This record gives sequence, structure tokens and C-alpha cells, in this order.
Amino acid sequence: MDRFAETTAKKAGAAVAIIEVSRPAEFEGGRDTHSREVLILRRAANQDDPWSGHYSFPGGRYEEGDLSLLATAIRETEEETGILLSEDTLIAALPPTPAARSSISPIVVHPFHFLLPQRPAIQLNSHEMQSAYWLDLSAFLQPHGHIFREMIPKRLPGRLYPAWPVEDYFLWGFTYELILKVFGKRKRE
Repeated sequence: MDRFAETTAKKAGAAVAIIEVSRPAEFEGGRDTHSREVLILRRAANQDDPWSGHYSFPGGRYEEGDLSLLATAIRETEEETGILLSEDTLIAALPPTPAARSSISPIVVHPFHFLLPQRPAIQLNSHEMQSAYWLDLSAFLQPHGHIFREMIPKRLPGRLYPAWPVEDYFLWGFTYELILKVFGKRKRE
């Protein structure tokens, strides 16, 4: 067992991989800048998935053969994207975070933050994911561009959530909040 193994891993829920790349950006105004991006995936449409079509990090539930929650994050990332992560690129095991606000069956997610020197090749598992997107953190962390939007009109009509436009949908919910928590809080509008 590795250093992230837990005796309660079976009950621990799920694990996600926050995959960050930091690479030199274009030369701007006499100074070098770096571009920081994080990988988010758009889940495939599936009537049995309550998060169908939403953006998320690579990851999923702990399975019996996983030696640890870190192993879960690495396995799920490879299954969903073809990216093989290693413990050498892990920079932080973050505190467990509840993903569902339901008190009846909350899902506890264990985030693992990886830093890669460049964008890896991605081969999406089309049964699980419909697209991949590299989110520019410097843009996301700015106070402008964020909106409040009704995201679950059938279940929670009129309830507005903070969201960030991505392609033809929105990043919101657990993944949105976790990015803010990990990479710095923006001022609320």
C-alpha cells in the first residue's frame, strides 16, 4: 500500500485528478509569462448519470482492486483520457471534499493535484466523456466572466449557481468550487 492508502477506502467514495500544466506563454510587454491550465472533461450523455453532460475532473469511485484512493484517481484518469499519471507528478493530496449537498448520501471526493510540464495527448473514452477542455486559470480566476445561472431547472427551478461559460455549456458546481478552492478565490460579484 502506498502512503495514500486508507483502511476506510471502500467507504471513502471517489477520487479525482486535478491535472495542471504550466508552460511558457507568449512574451508580453517585456516580460515572460506562464500559462497555467487545468484539464476538465465533459461527461457523456447518459440517462442514468445525474451529472450527465456536466464538466468534471477525471476520476470516479473507488473499486475493490484499487490499492488506495490515489490509485483510483490514476486508474480513472487513464480509463477516461488515456493519460497515465504517476506519483512523481503528484504535488498534493488535498483534503476530502463532499461533492453532493445531500445529507442522505453525500459523496466524499478525494482530490489529487498533479503538475505536468506540458499538455499530454488525450484519448477520450467516448462512453464516459464527450470532450476535453484546458481551462485557462488566469482567465477563470478573474472576477469578470462569471455568471449566475439556473442549472437544474427541472429539479430546482429558480435556483441560481455561479458558473463559467465553456464552449456550449457551463462549468459549475463541485468542479467550479474546487478550482476556486485550489487555485485561489476570486472576489464574488
